[in-house]
Amino acid sequence: MELEDLKKAWSEYDNKLSENLKTNNELLKKMNLNNAKSSMDTPKRYEMINVVLGFVFVLLVINYVIKFSSDYKLLISGILTSIWAISSFILSVRLLNSVTKVDFNKDSILKIQKQLIEYKKRFFGAKRFMTFTGPLFVIVSVPLISRVLAGVDIFKLPGVYFIAVAMALLIGYPVSVWINKNWYENKIIDTDRFLDELNSFEKEK
Repeated sequence: MELEDLKKAWSEYDNKLSENLKTNNELLKKMNLNNAKSSMDTPKRYEMINVVLGFVFVLLVINYVIKFSSDYKLLISGILTSIWAISSFILSVRLLNSVTKVDFNKDSILKIQKQLIEYKKRFFGAKRFMTFTGPLFVIVSVPLISRVLAGVDIFKLPGVYFIAVAMALLIGYPVSVWINKNWYENKIIDTDRFLDELNSFEKEK
């Protein structure tokens, strides 16, 4: 009888241990998913801001292109600026759409990883676009912006034009690099790491 009691007690202990392990596993999985989701919240918020500001900027540029259409230099500046702004806005919309499709609560880890791969492709594509076209945007937009903000015809002040472009590039590029690294790339790396840990954990089970 004592042996039977011992077996029963051991069985109950084993069941409780299994339940505790299962609970701990679920908590660990949930914690890693929450960490992964939290890491992607920053890029998502930034893209929301980009979409809103990008839309407003496109509307403003189009408005001033119409307003200054009688001046062919500003018209060219405005058209080129609007082309860049619309392209940038479309990229931001695509990035936002890509990152909001990721559902950390319902989708499988494999599906989340596939969606993140798609997001990363779009992000690095947008990054290349910004890197290579950024100087062109600065050069073509300065005449329109200087006229709107200061009422200055920058074409009559070539020295000032050159300094404005140089300052915009010297300030803009480091800021852009910092944003891409801290608000995007590091967050993507963190998310990948959390998901890889989950994958490894699932395989060990």
